[in-house]
Amino acid sequence: MTADRPPTDERFDRRTLLRGALRAGAGTALGLGLPAALGGCGGGGQLNTQSRAVAGRSIAIDYASYYAPIDDLRRLVLARARATGASVTFSDDPAGAPAQAASLRTLTGDRGGFRVVVIAAFDAATVEPIAAAALKRGIAIVSYVTPLRHQTALIEVDPARTGALLATNAAVWANAHVGGHGSVLLVVPPSGVSVPDPFVAGAARSEPAIRTTLAARSPNLRIAATAAAYGTPDARQAVGQALSAHPDVGIVLCWNDATAVGAAGALGDRAPASDHSRLYAGGQGTPAITTGAALTELGRDDVLRCLVAPRLRDLADALVDLPRALLRNQPAQTLAPPVAVLTPRSAELGLYARDYARP
Repeated sequence: MTADRPPTDERFDRRTLLRGALRAGAGTALGLGLPAALGGCGGGGQLNTQSRAVAGRSIAIDYASYYAPIDDLRRLVLARARATGASVTFSDDPAGAPAQAASLRTLTGDRGGFRVVVIAAFDAATVEPIAAAALKRGIAIVSYVTPLRHQTALIEVDPARTGALLATNAAVWANAHVGGHGSVLLVVPPSGVSVPDPFVAGAARSEPAIRTTLAARSPNLRIAATAAAYGTPDARQAVGQALSAHPDVGIVLCWNDATAVGAAGALGDRAPASDHSRLYAGGQGTPAITTGAALTELGRDDVLRCLVAPRLRDLADALVDLPRALLRNQPAQTLAPPVAVLTPRSAELGLYARDYARP
């Protein structure tokens, strides 16, 4: 676990409370989130008051440490926490659903000490009983990426909406540049991946929205095929192979931004630069664009034409602000950070890029 301590001028932090508990003869406070363990310690009302104060601003976030853009997300979350006086602890799940379940049992257990836990569930079926038990113990559960049946509140980026926005942009572009006619390739996630990915489930909701929106906005665009890919290198290969079978495809719509970069490369490889103006690749960033490299490629104004996503900073703020509201006993709600349709000349493009430490 990695924790962000409050600003140094704050009077109390977890380490101070732990030292106080030990001096009071309370024994060793185990677990990740000390406030609950300390709340029952002896040593007088001041310690209990201090521990309640820490518990009142302590937030746990369970989000896999190996999923991009975790480094940038963590940095922005901790900056927001410092600005608002919150204290955030990130889990460091090494891999997949079993590790997440183990972390969540600790975070939500008797010695966890957190009143609010944010969960990006890899496998909802594994998480649901843990979340249900936490709710019974009075712990608020905020779901992120994957909605849960047992949740208090939700931070939502609707993949059906991002898919519809992407398809709308592609249809408008096609009507303006290729007379509204052409063949479309959809890039979808591969099946049977060895490590569960919480982002994959959203693709199943975005694909129908893409198909419906294309049919309504540009009925002469025909979806010729689908290709399966996960990241940039395999998308470049998979889209290249699909283009060999469907050489008339000039538009590729992708389930994430990494595959959109690969698709743009594959499309560009098959045509001289003078023909790139008739090619279109686009993708969704759900719940966020994974790297600054996609934004850099979009800014080149070549084959990659569109990315649809919320801003990473807005997501980071939501990961702090919604739990803080629950800690203050404010009503539960669903937060849906605003989504932008980014094109090479978007005013928002530079703002989005600033949220990433490097391309």
